[in-house]
Parts: sequence; C-alpha cells; structure tokens
Amino acid sequence: PVPGAEPGADPGAPPGAQPGAAPAAGDRTGISDTEIVIGIHAPVTGAAPFPQNSFESGKDIYFQFLNETRGGIHGRQVRVVFRDDRFDPRSAVAACREMVENDGVFLLIGGGGSDQIGACAAYANSVGVPYLSAGVQTAGLDQLRGYFALSATYAQQAPLLAQLIRSQHAGKPVALVVAEGENLDDYFNTQLQALRDVGIEPVLTRRIPKSTSQADALTIANQLRGSGAQAVVFNASPVSFLNVSAASAGQGYRPTWLGPGVTNGLATVATVGCAAANSVDGAQFFSPFPQLDAIDAIDPDYRPAYRQFAGAEPDDLGIALWGLGKLVAAFLEAAGPDVSRQSLVSLLESGQVFQTGVFPPVAYSPQSHLGGSQVHLLQANCAAGAWQTVATFAGGF
Repeated sequence: PVPGAEPGADPGAPPGAQPGAAPAAGDRTGISDTEIVIGIHAPVTGAAPFPQNSFESGKDIYFQFLNETRGGIHGRQVRVVFRDDRFDPRSAVAACREMVENDGVFLLIGGGGSDQIGACAAYANSVGVPYLSAGVQTAGLDQLRGYFALSATYAQQAPLLAQLIRSQHAGKPVALVVAEGENLDDYFNTQLQALRDVGIEPVLTRRIPKSTSQADALTIANQLRGSGAQAVVFNASPVSFLNVSAASAGQGYRPTWLGPGVTNGLATVATVGCAAANSVDGAQFFSPFPQLDAIDAIDPDYRPAYRQFAGAEPDDLGIALWGLGKLVAAFLEAAGPDVSRQSLVSLLESGQVFQTGVFPPVAYSPQSHLGGSQVHLLQANCAAGAWQTVATFAGGF
C-alpha cells in the first residue's frame, strides 16, 4: 500500500484525515531526486481496444520530448509505467493496484473507458493517489477529492451536442442511444434534458449492452430505422458504434451519427467504419484532441517529436497522449519542485487555468474537479477515410 495511506484516504488530506480535510505536506511516493513516475492504464485488448502499437509508441512521447529538450520537470526525468486494463473494471483495478504497490507511481492516468476509469479512480482515492483522466461520467467521480477530469465530461458535452443538433440538423428527428450501466446514467439523463431544453423530443431513447454484438446491432438498427430518426446521438464503445452503424448501412439506413468524445473520434473508428460501406460517413463526434489535419497549426512540436522518439509516422492516438502529457506536465511544473500528492491536489483546486494547447483549457475548484468547457469537433469524411477537424476549442454552437 501507499506509505501513509489508509483505506478511504484522501489524496488531498494527511493520513487519518476525513474526506475534505485541509491538505498538508505529505506523500511524495513516486518522486525522487532524479525522476517522477507516472502510471497509465488503457484498454489495448478487450472489447474496445486502442491500437496496441500506437499506444505503446505514443504513451510517453511528450515526456521523452520534455526530458530531452527541457531536462524533465524541475530537473527530474519523467518515467511512464503502462498497464493494459483489458476493457474490464476488475482488470483495471488490478492494473492500477500493481502500478501503485509494485511500481510506486506518483499519480495514475486513465486512458479511456468509463467503467474502468470509474473503478480505478475509486481505488486510487481509497489509497491516496491522485487520478486523472479525460472527461467521462460524472456520477461517483465528482465525489472523489483525488480525481480530476482533463477535459469536458460527457454531461458537460451534452448541452454542446444539443446546440450542435439544433444549429446544424434542425428539423431532423433525433434518437438517443447510450450504453447500459450506472456510469452512463448521468449522461443519458443530462443529454435527454439538454435536447429537450433546445426543443427536441427524441423519437427513440434506447440503452444498449456495453459490448454490442452484431446480432444486438441488427436489432438496434431496425429500431432506429423504424423510429425515423435522421440524427442519432450515440454514446457506447467504438466496437458497439461500428457494429450498429454497419448494421444500419446494411439496411440502407444512414442517419447522421453524433456523440461526445473520447474514443469514437479515434482514426481507427473512421477507417473501419468507412471500409464498411461508408457507414460512418458524415458522423460528428466531439474530442478532447484534434486530428492530424489540424495538429501542426496547434502544436508544431508534435509531429517531429513523434518521428524522433517513436521512429514512426505520427497518428491521432499519439496526439491524444501528447496533449494529455502536456497538461499533466503543466500541473507538475506549477506545483513546484517540492510537490507532494497533497500539494498537487491543493494547487489544482486553486482555480488556476491550465491552457497548454491540444486539450482545451481546464480550471478546477474545491467544489468541482470537472474543469473542462470546450471541445474539438470531428467529422468523418469517407472520401478521405478519416476524421477531419471542423472546429477547435469550441465552447458553443
């Protein structure tokens, strides 16, 4: 276990303090005179995998760049430890526990998957380890003092999606399809209300299995087609999205697919979906990071750094990890050379705005660790076989 931590420990409080107690100088596990150790977990195998080679290549490119060009953070090299969580909450907790207990990481980062992030964030908070992820669900995570969302949560994206539909798809019948599970209940309810707030009553609302099979997808596609929906708000795994969109296209049903970020905006989704009879053509999804068509204007360091440190051509998952790394590095730089887990939490709660490019700016308070308010908008262009970035750092539509 983390030295000085107890079950239920708060990363912002000293050992033995109650949740929400004033922070104190304390735990610096994972930080030595020469290095900072950071742990990342993500699904590179399982039902909604990230491309494994891309993740292995990109997971620490920004930190390698930082180590070489700037000597790391306050003179310390940053070392990244990675574990595959297999798109399973129990595996995710086991992976996070291993990084905490065996690798002695200073903090943990969740790469994707709402259930895995929820499970690992709760574990990390119980042992006093700060936990960061791109924004996913709100329920449960908003009660953890050690958790911070690095981009807008699904619920924060809901009104932006409603605005987008009202402005670009006015008059189209709309359906709302969200994966089952309590971690997405808050998003489902928030998105439904956001649609109603702009005068849209969905013709169909549907919860679907977390891992939607092709047989499930055919049933869902039939229901969507029968509803007459021309725009479908969809929040489920990439595999589920690809199965449902392909089943729909197979019936000649081609609505506009829309949804919140994180993973349905990955290039792999566009590549596979476009290869399946252009089933995702025109789809619009939010993302915390832009695509390759926009990254050079936003951050010209990314492409040459990826080529130098990965020895390969850059991809969009690398952009996601680069942006995430920039934001985490900014936190640690601002926290100073004597940072502890407690002082990091206190810094983030101070209201300081962190604007690093790639990911939209974030700012937190003691009352809210969900600090995002902007998104990038991607649109699938099957003529190019890729997502295109059609809006950056958007806070409204």
